[in-house]
Amino acid sequence: MIQKRMFVLLMITGIHLAIASGAAVAQDQGGRGGRGRGAAAADPVKTATQIKPDLWYIADGGANSVVEVTPEGLILGDTKNPGAEIETAFIAEIKSISPLPVKYVFNTHPHGDHISHNQYFIDHGATVIGLKHLKELWESGNLNSTPGKPTVLFDKDYDLKFGGAEVEAHYFGSAHTDADTIVFFKTKKLVMLSDLVNYANPSPGISGTNAVQVPGILDKVLKLDFDTAIAGRGPLLTRADVQAYQRTWDTFMTRVKDAIKAGATKETLASQVKQDDLFSPGLKAPWAFNANFFSQLFDALKANPNGEPRQAE
Repeated sequence: MIQKRMFVLLMITGIHLAIASGAAVAQDQGGRGGRGRGAAAADPVKTATQIKPDLWYIADGGANSVVEVTPEGLILGDTKNPGAEIETAFIAEIKSISPLPVKYVFNTHPHGDHISHNQYFIDHGATVIGLKHLKELWESGNLNSTPGKPTVLFDKDYDLKFGGAEVEAHYFGSAHTDADTIVFFKTKKLVMLSDLVNYANPSPGISGTNAVQVPGILDKVLKLDFDTAIAGRGPLLTRADVQAYQRTWDTFMTRVKDAIKAGATKETLASQVKQDDLFSPGLKAPWAFNANFFSQLFDALKANPNGEPRQAE
């Protein structure tokens, strides 16, 4: 295998554009071959980048994808935006890593930029492993005509041992969607965080309704034995980056709770929480949650002050 030149990815502008509601963004998700987030010409699949021996990631064309190579086949995390051009380029990059087939696929959440080529891999013999609630949201939402739903389902945790590799999938709570799945390439000590940790500003990728759960989710993530992480977009992150992101959320939530204790109302909370010194890893612009986000967060804290995750059904 020829190791490809490592490169630093530039942060893509326009990630998670603000919407008036401040709710989580569901990307434009057509069926396979339809429109997804970003046209292929504007968001082409990048050359595969090696992270560690037998571990690679493929950026753009949708969300970051991760490939682990085993002697028995490949394990893949996330399958990018729809579109024939993206599919062709994506498959070519995977084949450049290894001629072995993809045997297992994990999705981090049910948005079109993460799941749209599942069916290709199913058609070529792969098993798609997914959270039960991910499949339920897929079938009830605007992806219901998109093929490639998970074929092996789990309620909360899943442990795959294959070809000498071990990959875990966990539901730790809801941040970007109500089916966020943390995919932990345990053997390689890499964790896929998807849009829980956004390389750009987390607003509005994380809604005010779900924001109350984020600190607890990050606590659970940091109990995993990883040294490298990757978000839905952007370059690789270190464990220290994720710890710094956790501290930023802790600071933010402390300010929110202190403001409420001091008398802030649902209508005034946004004006009483300082944000201009809060930054995500690698981002120069500060967080900028809008008033509607704070209104949602106020209600969420009243209903769920401890940030408990949705219970697996």
